Amino acid sequence: MKNVCCLDTGIITQFYSKNPPKEILELMKDVKKKKIKSFVLYPILIEAYYHICRLLGNIAAETRIASFINNYPVKLVYLNSSLVFKAGELKCKHSNILSYNDCIIIAYALNKRIFLHTTEKNFHTIFPTLKLKEYRF
Repeated sequence: MKNVCCLDTGIITQFYSKNPPKEILELMKDVKKKKIKSFVLYPILIEAYYHICRLLGNIAAETRIASFINNYPVKLVYLNSSLVFKAGELKCKHSNILSYNDCIIIAYALNKRIFLHTTEKNFHTIFPTLKLKEYRF
């Protein structure tokens, strides 16, 4: 399902950066037009808030995350037990390489068999069957 994806923190953070990459702007345009059905896990929003807050401050982070939630038709996802177990398994196997949020989004993408849109560079070497769309900037 190429038109269904999960968004990583880097996509959201770069989208709200001073000079967002053109490819990410195009992705978000497609999300807004509902050409791509997009899922975002709640912990990813927390991490995006954190990164934006560090760069631009608390008010800017709150404004941008609220804008993202209100203006983009993303499906917000809570953690459930199957996701917790799969993410925990991934963290146990790859604790030196992957963050908790990496494990959560990878587990979600694998469980749902959807593309993961990310700015991370090493996922394809660890998970050759993971459907990835990598963004470089």
